[in-house]
Amino acid sequence: MNSIDAMQAEIEYQVQDLPKLKLSSTNKNCLFVGSGDSYAAALAAQYLSDSHALCCHPMDVVLNPSIIDGRDVYIVSVSGNTKANILAAQAARKQGVSTIAITAKSESRLASVCDQVIELKYRNAGIATPGTISFMSSLLTCASLVTKIQISSLEKMHLQAEKQSSKFVGRVGNKSSYIILGNGLLYPAALYGALKFNEVLGARAIPYPLEEFCHSPLFSIRKSDQIIGMGADGGLNKRLNKEGFSSAHINFNSVGIELLLQSVFFMQLLVLKLARKRGLTDCYFLKNKKLLKLSSDFIYG
Repeated sequence: MNSIDAMQAEIEYQVQDLPKLKLSSTNKNCLFVGSGDSYAAALAAQYLSDSHALCCHPMDVVLNPSIIDGRDVYIVSVSGNTKANILAAQAARKQGVSTIAITAKSESRLASVCDQVIELKYRNAGIATPGTISFMSSLLTCASLVTKIQISSLEKMHLQAEKQSSKFVGRVGNKSSYIILGNGLLYPAALYGALKFNEVLGARAIPYPLEEFCHSPLFSIRKSDQIIGMGADGGLNKRLNKEGFSSAHINFNSVGIELLLQSVFFMQLLVLKLARKRGLTDCYFLKNKKLLKLSSDFIYG
């Protein structure tokens, strides 16, 4: 099995496996800490809590531990070996607050320096591939800490995302640069989607909240960029198309946790279909050995 096949398998595992997750009880007095996919999962939880819970990057805690402010600190890391997360956990413990690792590796370095562990249990394809089911497991675990959620209709969501991404992929050009726009809960999905464009396609991808994009980043766009807008209002995308830019819009007709899950499914399947369209069998981050080593040395060293 190659890494693109593994990605597809793990996307499909989500439909059967995510409803089996043992989710935590609600605790809105949270500070979530994470990087990469884990930060996107933590940010989604912040939105779902109406910002009663907060999230930040691990170095924010290391450099300014007072931001913990008496909160329980949940450090999200699938591998449990990210150096910055371990430093954040140590800084939090010095502040005398409760530290909880959310990780798939209960014997990891992160787990060993935290007071408690919430173990992420999910099926995987057995080879390295971009985070899909690991991300969704992290996201739902974080979300369950800040709001009551029910996981239902995942098969329906997956089928709908399959149809939407199949139609959408023909509207997305073979670009080297992507801009992904989404407000509210759709912003963490845009952030996650941008990370998958980076890892799978080796494409530059930048997420923005829609109105933030219009303030300044709008002036940096080029005709070679592909702009993807998510949400109910596609007015900006229409205007951009009239100005000769490549812009496409998608709406999900759902709210709350269902909106979040639907948009994540869509992003996963869109990137997978673009990879298939380009004839890729392995993800860019695995093929570029020098950059992979640089990344691993910096993150885990």
